[in-house]
Amino acid sequence: MTALLHAYFLHSRPYRETSVLADIFTVESGRISGVWRSSRRSRASPQLFQPLLIDIQGSSELKTLRQIEPAGPALMLTGTALFSGFYLNELLNRLLPRDEIQVALFVCYAQVLGELAEGAAIESRLRFFEQELLLALGYSIDYTHDASAGATIDAALYYDFHPERGFSRAPRGASSFSGELLLTLAGGCNEKPDALLALKIIHRLALTRLLGNRPLKSRELFQAPR
Repeated sequence: MTALLHAYFLHSRPYRETSVLADIFTVESGRISGVWRSSRRSRASPQLFQPLLIDIQGSSELKTLRQIEPAGPALMLTGTALFSGFYLNELLNRLLPRDEIQVALFVCYAQVLGELAEGAAIESRLRFFEQELLLALGYSIDYTHDASAGATIDAALYYDFHPERGFSRAPRGASSFSGELLLTLAGGCNEKPDALLALKIIHRLALTRLLGNRPLKSRELFQAPR
C-alpha cells in the first residue's frame, strides 16, 4: 500500500485541457510540483490552506498526483489574514529548493495558518514565520555581534543591517537600529511594536537578497486600497 504524503497546495493553475498544475509543500518530500489530471472537469481541485493527503508517482521534477484526500477542513482566511496566507505560500514557492525535506518548517506553516484563521496578531505571526523560514534556508541573523568591529553589540550605540554581513556600527538615523533594541531581539522579546517593526525591516532586507529582483505579488495585496 502506497503511503500518502501530508501536504498543502501552495499554488495551482490550469494545465492543458482538463488538468491542474500544482506546487505543493509536503512533510515527507518537501516542495514538489505535480499534475492533477481531470480535476478541472470534475471540479475536485483542492483548496489552498487545506491539509491534504496525497499519493504521487514519478521520479522526474513534475510528479503525477494519483490521489488527493482532505486531511482536515480548509481554513477560512479572510481579509488581511488571507493576504498573509498568500504571502506565506509565495515565500515557500519562491525560496524552498525542490525535494528538500523541511519537517519543522511544515509544522510552523500549519501552525501559523491556524493562528491566522483564529484571528491571531498578523504582524507577530508573519515575523515568526519569516524567521523560521530564514533559519530553514540556513540564514541566521546574529543580533549580538558587530560584524565590522568584531565586537559584541553595545546597547548605547546604533547599527545598520547589511544582509550579506549582518550588523555594523553606524550613526543614529532613520535606517539604524539601537543596540538596546538588537539585544532585546536577541533575547527573544519581539512582540512589542518597535521590535516587530525592526524585524519587519530586517527580514525584508534578508528575504529580498534571497528573492532577487522579482517582487512578491502577494505583497501588492497589502498595499492595495481597500
